[in-house]
Amino acid sequence: MHIRTVAAIIAWLVVALLLLNRIFRLEWVLPIAIALTVVAVLVYFSPRLKKGKKLADKEEKLPPSDLIMNH
Repeated sequence: MHIRTVAAIIAWLVVALLLLNRIFRLEWVLPIAIALTVVAVLVYFSPRLKKGKKLADKEEKLPPSDLIMNH
């Protein structure tokens, strides 16, 4: 299953929880919905975060531009 699909499923779960909260007026649903929203956002953007980390690691391994000699 794709990562963005998992994030979308979590987002739909949050919507369902919020609809149930409107019907039953439960106090514990809102904090769970907020936490699941944060998880969905992190899951959605995790490939970009990993890609950004890999690029940053590659840049650290490159020699400084003053040491690169052009012939």
